[in-house]
Amino acid sequence: MLKNFSPQSLRINGRQSELIELALTYGFRSMDIDMSEMLRRSQRSSIDDAAKYLRAAENLSVGGFAVDVDLDADDDAFTSQVGALHPLTEVAAELGVSRAYIHAPAATDRLPYHEFFDTQLKRLDQIADVLGSKNIRLGVGFHAGTELSEGKEFAFTQNVEGFLALVKGVGNSNVGFLIDTWDWLVGAGTLEQISALTADQIVAVRMASLAPEVEAASATTNDRVLPEKEGGLDHVAVMKHLVSIDFEGPVSPSASPTQYKGQTRESTVQKSQKAIDGISADAGIEVSPLPMDLIDENAVETSVPAEA
Repeated sequence: MLKNFSPQSLRINGRQSELIELALTYGFRSMDIDMSEMLRRSQRSSIDDAAKYLRAAENLSVGGFAVDVDLDADDDAFTSQVGALHPLTEVAAELGVSRAYIHAPAATDRLPYHEFFDTQLKRLDQIADVLGSKNIRLGVGFHAGTELSEGKEFAFTQNVEGFLALVKGVGNSNVGFLIDTWDWLVGAGTLEQISALTADQIVAVRMASLAPEVEAASATTNDRVLPEKEGGLDHVAVMKHLVSIDFEGPVSPSASPTQYKGQTRESTVQKSQKAIDGISADAGIEVSPLPMDLIDENAVETSVPAEA
């Protein structure tokens, strides 16, 4: 599997070159990118120029990208957004990207549950077909934060039971699960339900824990902290399952920025790296040393005086 740096999952912003440097510094093997920005850069110059920093980064692949389509939009807006996916997938294909992500609406004012469910199946299938033409799989996630349904007339997907039914209901082999362990826990999911999924069904995994002082039933998106080894959901056990099924996709640490106010961007990335490396090590996965550690070791070795 890929130790993946997802700036969006950590709510970190920056220039592409800066984000790539952070990923490389802390030993990530892949990174999610802003494909809409990449498209804009390529239109201003060329795809080679837009991707020069990515292509120069050795041992760093693209994990995936977020699909900029609102599944709760009206029909005309949705059709327009899907149309805009075509040039985006052209750029993604040039970069060899094989995964894209989208989240189901938590609630809606548009239609009651069963009617909206059918609409979502059709829309996800349509998006998956566009992506599939460029061999890009669609990972579907959901959001469980309680604040997301406030002010909406109809609840939709905020728990694992509904999420499983939605993704499996699409019936498109190009659609799989974007597993987020925070949403899984808050959405009343179990480790057993994750363990029932195969590698072919999972597109990507994001790991985060629930702030210890918060009850899952009242948790909001801001109550997301970097993944702990144990707690509400055993991340070591999740990682062991991913190993057992030979999952080869990206696994990303995630957190709400409200939990790390006043800290630098680099500090947050460093803590996220330590969190995911600690979980991996306890799951029996060999964790490669960071580039900075290798430099330090080489410096020590070269400083040892030769024997007379």
